[in-house]
Amino acid sequence: MTLKLSAQPASFSAKKRPSTSLPRPRKSFFARYQILVLGAALAAIFSNLPIYIYILNPKLLPKYFFFGIFVLLAPLVLLKLRSFSAYLASPFVVWAGLFLVLNLVHLTSLSIGGGWGDTYIIDNQNEARQSLIATRIQYILFSILLGFAAYASGHRDYLYPVAVLMVLVPCAVIVDFARPGFFYPLDTEGMVLGRAAATFINPTMAGEAILLVFLMGCAVTSARYRVPLFFLAGAAVIVTFSRSSIIAWVLLLLILSFKRSLPKSALMTALAVFGLGLTLLGSVEAYLQSRQDLEAASSNILSRLDFFFDMKFDDDSSEERADVIRAGWELFLQNPVFGAGAGATQFWSQHASTHNQLLLLAAEYGMFGVGLWIWLLLILWKGTFFAEKGLRAATVFLFIFMTLFTHQMFDSATYWLASFALISLRKIEAFDHRP
Repeated sequence: MTLKLSAQPASFSAKKRPSTSLPRPRKSFFARYQILVLGAALAAIFSNLPIYIYILNPKLLPKYFFFGIFVLLAPLVLLKLRSFSAYLASPFVVWAGLFLVLNLVHLTSLSIGGGWGDTYIIDNQNEARQSLIATRIQYILFSILLGFAAYASGHRDYLYPVAVLMVLVPCAVIVDFARPGFFYPLDTEGMVLGRAAATFINPTMAGEAILLVFLMGCAVTSARYRVPLFFLAGAAVIVTFSRSSIIAWVLLLLILSFKRSLPKSALMTALAVFGLGLTLLGSVEAYLQSRQDLEAASSNILSRLDFFFDMKFDDDSSEERADVIRAGWELFLQNPVFGAGAGATQFWSQHASTHNQLLLLAAEYGMFGVGLWIWLLLILWKGTFFAEKGLRAATVFLFIFMTLFTHQMFDSATYWLASFALISLRKIEAFDHRP
């Protein structure tokens, strides 16, 4: 299938406009350089390559990639100082700046041996906690520079690699399900046997990234290809067996159809597919049980499928999430104003963090963290990166919904921060919308 990409926003309810006869101006060397670097950075981030390469080879730290992109994008600031000054006053940069200062205060407090969280975390983890906060600061700085590169661009050609990932990422995840061990050894830390993730290792991260890539890629993808791409994304999400991502995919279908970013026929097609799936459910279960490579994981997978019929939260994963949510809430109540300190929920007595981004911000930063989450939500809603209201509503929904199931939006899941930097852009008049 050949994709026809377009920088013109597509809507199924919009009338066709007559094409312009004006020639498209040739891009300068600097403009092509900007597109190449920014496009490569987004392709690597949305495919999780820096983290994936590090997991395969711990000597290649993710910071090497981010530092390299930082160096390549730095000349933009020097050549466009006036635009950079204006960008520094943009809502996302102001938000990121406050978040940055808050983390610096926490990092400084830990460095001098005092401050928040000493009572709440495991002993002898102070150095590791400082490292986590420093990494979080670096990701914030990188997202600011990445956002400026997009802000200073007069077109959206840099999004074409993301549009290509609308095919590559789901296909990679499906291959990972068909051939476990193809992308990483089966004893890799963080992987879950039977649940596909490809370069994301973690199946929950893979599911949310697939949906995010689809929405971001729609900004430059012709409307006629959205339906097959959306169902391809759905097929990949299903083999991650991530309940949150599967539910999010269904709700996105409703939102995009209602807002006419997808045709109403997509909803009818989905209903037909669901009906067929219910009919073949017994065959699917038999297939999963017949695969010897999934024998140890079949019970977990089947329990996740059964959830959509009995709606019971009695599996190990659900119980773990309930435990860390209670622990996170208690941590917030102990210090509701300033929180337990940045990184506190990463180095505590629980086996995992909160699995909830809003709760993590509340537990670690107190009411300041809750305010940051609400502020970011408003910034994303008011952003004009998407010309279509349906895509904007869908991305804001995805942020709100996935907040309930992930705690890595400002840490290792760098595709979230990159998306925030882009979606919050308001300089839409500078974009070239011509096909």
